[in-house]
Amino acid sequence: MTNSELLEKLNLHLKEVDEMFSLAELGLLKSDELYSTKYKIEDNIKAYKPFFEKIECLKIEKAISIWRTEPRRGMFLDSSQALPQLFPLQVLLHELIAAKDGQEQVIPVTTPDLTISGSTINRAIADAKTLLTTQGATSAFDRVHTVLHGYMKQVCIENSIIYPADPTLNQLLNELKLHHPALKVRNENIDQILKSLGNVLDKLNPLRNNSSLAHPNATLLDPEEAMLAINTVNTILSYLNTRLMKVE
Repeated sequence: MTNSELLEKLNLHLKEVDEMFSLAELGLLKSDELYSTKYKIEDNIKAYKPFFEKIECLKIEKAISIWRTEPRRGMFLDSSQALPQLFPLQVLLHELIAAKDGQEQVIPVTTPDLTISGSTINRAIADAKTLLTTQGATSAFDRVHTVLHGYMKQVCIENSIIYPADPTLNQLLNELKLHHPALKVRNENIDQILKSLGNVLDKLNPLRNNSSLAHPNATLLDPEEAMLAINTVNTILSYLNTRLMKVE
């Protein structure tokens, strides 16, 4: 089997999983259909193991249980009932596709060496770098989001800048622009760019909550869109980090 043929089969299986999620959201997914389709996909994935490296084979063994449930025929399932069965399979398929799809050819903007850090930030950076290398951009996006969020909160704390409870990325950026002397922009066009970036940050929050592995979401970002989000975060991080290093 060629690499392109394998990718075609994996993407077809992912489409089948997405279709089952859609039926479950409508309360129209039959129990026997879920299990028969799931087990068929799992059997096929196990047959694909010779085409993968050792780490992907181990992921397959970990994700696919040797025990199987006998479905209750005629029973319809909703999203909450289907999610525990389908989400691990969906994540596995995304990881296998990433391993064969060559999306790492899209070079990420490098996460800068931050002058302000903390245990949460450092751990998130390490996690993001590992996930980006081993599992791809879709898996890494949540951790990169955590890096930016934690970094801006820490800058506010160290400079006695008050921010709202449970702040969004855009709220933190606005507080820093208003109160940190190093971020007083003297160029109107740059100020407009920063305002536009603030609007971008507002879109990253729902992406993180609804389309990443931060939560068991039914639909995840494709690798290309996840890399776009990661590069956006790293670009903002780089700007803030270099600007805040300047002493007024």
